[in-house]
Amino acid sequence: MKVQVLMATMDLKPEDDLPTGLNDLIQNKVEYTVVNQCKACDKNLFSDHPDLHIHSFSERGLSRSRNRNLNLLTESIGLITDQDVQFKTGFQDTVIAAFEESPDADIITFQIEDEQAMPFKNYKKQASWLNQRDIMKVSSIEIAFRTASIIDKKLLFDEDFGLGSDYPTGEEAIFLSDALKMGLKIKYIPFPIVIHPKESSGYQFSQNKALIWAKGAMFYRMFNQKAYLISIFFAFKKHKLSSESFINFVKLMFEGITSYKSSHNE
Repeated sequence: MKVQVLMATMDLKPEDDLPTGLNDLIQNKVEYTVVNQCKACDKNLFSDHPDLHIHSFSERGLSRSRNRNLNLLTESIGLITDQDVQFKTGFQDTVIAAFEESPDADIITFQIEDEQAMPFKNYKKQASWLNQRDIMKVSSIEIAFRTASIIDKKLLFDEDFGLGSDYPTGEEAIFLSDALKMGLKIKYIPFPIVIHPKESSGYQFSQNKALIWAKGAMFYRMFNQKAYLISIFFAFKKHKLSSESFINFVKLMFEGITSYKSSHNE
């Protein structure tokens, strides 16, 4: 088995920092593929990295970038990442061992650590199989998968969702939800593989009506008519993290549902 790291980034320049220890990663069972979205792309800028595959496209949208990466898969295991992620030493061995020890798993999610080597979230301590509810807590940079499973099911990210799209959130949850609906099995393994700076709690919803609105659309995309009830529960838990009242939070989510339904003639 070999790991292929799949990075999505924008407007990459020669002087920009690439992941720490990149050469070591490439030499140790890791293939590194970058999809760079840019307005004016010069593909010759990166000739100093012969073992690093950078593909530039004049387009926008995180999910579109993720799908470009999926279409460039060549190795048996894919691992999603972003430019601001660092890798823990030996992460590739952790990933490979997890798939070898879980032959029934099509997708495996791992843990993130912050810069102080503390868990990024409140993770479960035991390995477990994930369901539709569990996947709501998964971040894209925790996700690894068997290439054969993804290709066999033609699984892709929904390009209506994610940064740079109509609904700038939820692309990883929808990706995993679609995987479960297709019959793929998702397992969580309690081992950290990447490092990411800690983010302040609740910052996402503060003064961000567009994100609240997009969450409603995301829930409808995943759960259809159940999205209305799910949105109410979500608003009850999260509205205090925003500047919106509970009623306005729900209203924004319902408006997101209506927008998605209208755009898809439902």
